[in-house]
Amino acid sequence: MDAINKIYSSVSQTVSTLSAVFLGNPLTKDYDIAEHIGSAGTEFVWKIYTGSKRSTKEPASIFVFDKKQLEPFTKDEREEICENIRRGVVQLTKIRHPQVLTVQHAMEESRDTIAFATEPVVASLANLLGNTTNVSNMGLLSEYKLSEFDTKFGIFELIKGIQFLHDEAQLVHRHLCTENIIVNRQGVWKLFGFGFCWSKRAPGTPVANHYFKSRLLGNPGSKWTAPELILENSCNDSTDIYSLGILIYTIYSRDNIPSPDASCDLYGYKQSVTKLSNQGPPKLTAIPETLRAEVKKMLSVNPQARPTLQSLIQISYFCDNYVQCLDNLETLFPKDNLEKSEFYKRLAQIIGDFPHRVRLYRILPLLVKEFVNCSMIPFVLTNILTITASCTRAEYMQHISSHLRPVMLLDEPVQIMLIFFQNLEVLLKVCPSEEIRASVLPLVYKALESKSQQIQELCLSIIPSVVVHLDKSTIKSGLVPRIKTLCSGTNLVSVRVKCLLCLGQLASKIDKWVMIDDIVSYLPSVNCREPAVIMAIVGVYKVSFTTDGLGIPKDVLACKVLPHLFPMTIVNGLSLQQFNAIIALIKEFTRKIEEEQGDKLGSKTSISASASSSSLQDKQSTPQQSESFGGSSSLGFGGSDFYSDFMQSSTTATSKAAPQPVQQRPISSPLQLKPLQAQTTLNWNVPPVATTAKENSIKYNLFTQQQNSNTMQNRTKDTPLALPPAPQPAIAMPMMSSAPMPSNMWMNSNGSSLTTKKLELTSPANNNPYGQLQPLIPTPSQTSQTSAKSSASSPMLSKEDIMEFLQK
Repeated sequence: MDAINKIYSSVSQTVSTLSAVFLGNPLTKDYDIAEHIGSAGTEFVWKIYTGSKRSTKEPASIFVFDKKQLEPFTKDEREEICENIRRGVVQLTKIRHPQVLTVQHAMEESRDTIAFATEPVVASLANLLGNTTNVSNMGLLSEYKLSEFDTKFGIFELIKGIQFLHDEAQLVHRHLCTENIIVNRQGVWKLFGFGFCWSKRAPGTPVANHYFKSRLLGNPGSKWTAPELILENSCNDSTDIYSLGILIYTIYSRDNIPSPDASCDLYGYKQSVTKLSNQGPPKLTAIPETLRAEVKKMLSVNPQARPTLQSLIQISYFCDNYVQCLDNLETLFPKDNLEKSEFYKRLAQIIGDFPHRVRLYRILPLLVKEFVNCSMIPFVLTNILTITASCTRAEYMQHISSHLRPVMLLDEPVQIMLIFFQNLEVLLKVCPSEEIRASVLPLVYKALESKSQQIQELCLSIIPSVVVHLDKSTIKSGLVPRIKTLCSGTNLVSVRVKCLLCLGQLASKIDKWVMIDDIVSYLPSVNCREPAVIMAIVGVYKVSFTTDGLGIPKDVLACKVLPHLFPMTIVNGLSLQQFNAIIALIKEFTRKIEEEQGDKLGSKTSISASASSSSLQDKQSTPQQSESFGGSSSLGFGGSDFYSDFMQSSTTATSKAAPQPVQQRPISSPLQLKPLQAQTTLNWNVPPVATTAKENSIKYNLFTQQQNSNTMQNRTKDTPLALPPAPQPAIAMPMMSSAPMPSNMWMNSNGSSLTTKKLELTSPANNNPYGQLQPLIPTPSQTSQTSAKSSASSPMLSKEDIMEFLQK
């Protein structure tokens, strides 16, 4: 809460101060004025504020002269001072040159202030050298440091600006000093303070210098003025050269030349300038050696001994590559493409040696002008991306992003896209995630659809570094489908391999289901006749299988992956190492299936075994049931086996004894079976359950022939014929719950009785105990067993007919 209160009080104080300063000035109608950042002009009579134009939001700087500074002076002096102030602003507005401060809005005057708007500036050169008189905010000034190149090129620009004044504008500035040099936002040194400038005249023309006799606010100081102007009232081109020499000395030594004020001690001033001309300033060694001799000449009392501006520009101090390169860059735009292309190639070799502020604020604005010429874009783009590499994210978004976005959408020339991808790491470093999705990602999409192999491969190689800044939905719906389309559509093995490797590198950036559904499931459709493509596919499978959080389910391994991998092992061209790698991966996948499926089936088996054990204990709880199942269980049959009687030897015969009634048992009770004899031969070839009537008849005849001799001698006339049961599997014999029926007794050869079994043959249509045997052997009538032979129309056979049939 205290911090909020401090901010509120600071803002309120600033607003109230600005309201008091600009009260009634018409400039406030068109411009919003912010903070106070610097001061300028002789004795720092101008305050500099930041601001912006209300209609266009264009940044600007506001220069304000507060008339409260005139209170110590008389009315006439006030008027004279204001007149000099107005003259300087009007003259500044008339001059248009790169080294002259640009005025955006003409001077506006109110009762309390005089103000005008200019291009955005940092401060005066005096402020940057440490003199902060009439400055309330030191934040920006403390961060701005002049480099050696800034100083060298700044002086070079001042010389060109003064040369323009003398040759083109026909003006002599007469008041060059650090307070009248303004440094703008781009770092360009600009001329200011034209209140005492004078039109060039013929040599010997006298000039009034009364302001040195009575010093007024804003008048030029004698320490910056050439001696001839004070002592002889003459003015020429060399007057500004002397002032420039004092300016250079002050910049390098950060000190003023000790000199008395001419308005107070004219004799002492004359001795001081004579000594300065003969011996030079005391800290002359602070000036660079290649410039030192020229500065000493510039401070000569004799105007003819001073060097000209043209000769100063050509000295070795200003002839290094960096100064000449930056100077030529500012005049390069109108030249032909061939000359410009050669220049930009040379610039690319040295642009990294320029100070960052120079690259960002001086070189970059000149380079982006070439974007209107498409043929020049590849040459300037390399230099711009070099500048981008040293920018912060805020600087990129403010100064570069808006220029590069339209260029990223261009298809021609193709070198543009190639340069972007070669320097894409630079863009990813300075672009926020939103900017990557808005500008870089469309560039990636366009490269994947390009027809150039080099661009496709370069794009695929940098995609893994791009996806770090993308969300998963963008990767799934935008990036992966385009990579798959390129992989399927290209005929180049190198591009297909890079597509697969790129898909594998996306594994750690996407969800498991996306990896399985969109990538793993896609791999079987890839043309994999080349060993390089095969190994790339194997790599994708391995990455998908081993990456934490992913993995491939066993059903996908069994149904899709392994059927895809096995044919790869026999592809011609594989080396032994590649073959072993595929086999090792197959074994790893098989082991996973074995472990997971084995564990799954093992758990089911244990559950089933426990259930079976419980059921068996229930069955063994009845002793009678255990005894009745003893014989058959040893053969692997359950106690409910209805076919056990037919496992005995075929030599068994029927008994002569009369049918014995069989004791009725409950349905649920198992049949009592006699243990098999030792000589019993088991017939394990059990025919199918569903047999035809013909098969039943054949089996019946074979059985009858074997038993014929024994059966006939033991049979009595009064005993009804007992048909032998059909082979066990031929007829279904469910247990019948009806009342007991007379059963047939089977006898062995010595007449002993075998186990009596109830023969229950049930037909689905009726209760005929012979069931499916009826087509072969008619059923004997229960009501006519003791009667004679039936009539011919009756379907039933008599006992005699059956006996006769059996004898045959």
